[in-house]
Amino acid sequence: MPDVAIVGLGPAGIVAARTLVAAGLSVVAFQPRCPEGARAPLASPPPTLRPHAGVRARLQPSAQAAMDAVGGSKLLAAPQAYRLDDWSLRPRSRTLRRYGTLPRGADLVDWPIHPEDLAPWYDLVERATGVKTESPTPWTQRMTRGAQSLGWEPFAAPSAGSADLTPLLPDESMEIIRGTVTVVLRGSSGDVSGVEYVDDDGVTGTIVCPAVVVAASVVPSVRLLLLSDLTADGQVGRWFLSHNAFVVHGDFPGVDLRRRDAGPASAVAVSEFEADRFDHSGLGFLGGSLLQAAMTGPWSDARIEAAAAGLSPSTTGATDAATWVRRHHRSVGTVWAQPDQLPRPGNMIDLDPVHRDPAGRPVARLTFSLAEDDLRRWEFLSERASEWLRAGGARTTWQPPLEAQPLGTHLYGGARMGEDPRSSVVDSYGRFHGVPGLVVLGSSTFPSTGGRGPVETIEALAWRAATRLAESL
Repeated sequence: MPDVAIVGLGPAGIVAARTLVAAGLSVVAFQPRCPEGARAPLASPPPTLRPHAGVRARLQPSAQAAMDAVGGSKLLAAPQAYRLDDWSLRPRSRTLRRYGTLPRGADLVDWPIHPEDLAPWYDLVERATGVKTESPTPWTQRMTRGAQSLGWEPFAAPSAGSADLTPLLPDESMEIIRGTVTVVLRGSSGDVSGVEYVDDDGVTGTIVCPAVVVAASVVPSVRLLLLSDLTADGQVGRWFLSHNAFVVHGDFPGVDLRRRDAGPASAVAVSEFEADRFDHSGLGFLGGSLLQAAMTGPWSDARIEAAAAGLSPSTTGATDAATWVRRHHRSVGTVWAQPDQLPRPGNMIDLDPVHRDPAGRPVARLTFSLAEDDLRRWEFLSERASEWLRAGGARTTWQPPLEAQPLGTHLYGGARMGEDPRSSVVDSYGRFHGVPGLVVLGSSTFPSTGGRGPVETIEALAWRAATRLAESL
């Protein structure tokens, strides 16, 4: 009988497995095997989506933009490695201290962990993953000078040595089952007793163990908890959040920016408009985002089509927008943002009453829409990004309209951490309130999004939680 079963071998699962095995515990991990770009039909079936309760949800053509593979969705992204800032971990107390009131309709809470308590775990992650800064490029140097001309303080984005965490996995001492966990089991006393699963060949099985770590991405993790009747008195699935990322483009006529010569981890960033580093009085929103001028790598057809959105005929003349971008993309520079979103009760995940996966189980139903403050935050940050591009030499700037991204790459919430079981699902170590032996890891536990990427925080929290779990076992 193993000591721990881990569901999912993305960044959180890999870090947890490494830590638990190093402590001398026996571990079995579950990860479906899928073709690149596909999602596992039982673990991650396409969900349904609706903008608000009372409207029939529509089945989506695909699942969240992620990867069901050992290494997880980090393999799809630039290996940028950011620590969350203090305001993102203490948004409620910091907002009350500065403004004396909280935004209406948003359930803003502090994380149940202080920044100084998380710092040593960030240190461990950064040493293990070789976090550094990339060499400057002509594009990042240009945008550094532009930011400095505006009085801002640009800095090189930190990045891990690789997006691939699999070298951190334990050796053959850990068993990996290629399949999908379908139920987390509990004994008569309510403690975790193991898992049921279906392997990739369709064979069902049961693993008996005293601890289970749910470390999949947000939608599969929340769905698995709900399918296992682990609801935390209705708290599971609440406070669903997304980084509704956006870009602003600039035209630098006749200049080859050479943005394709390095990967998107090579970037220069500014933090003047992130979190609470500027006065929000009268703006109608809280939070913000890092702004980053990043490299692109090769320009695909999809990237060209996306960059054409919002492009004005005053720039393209009589030329079709996509054709214009295809001709001039070497001279197109981009600033992108991952803005905060505040937790609101209307955005949530539950089980769909109609649609089923291939095994006949309910798929996830996502209820999600943007609020007025999301639009105001986007408008403010878009103007700052345009200002930066113009300072770097752009003749014109444009941006696509803001879109809700409930199936984007950065999702949060649904199993929020907190000290009070009446308003949260897990504690700061990911331990499920009232269910001994169950630990939830990943961004599903985040009470807020922050205005920067989540991966290093996911890894730091996983290392901390797995260390505590090993001690308890």
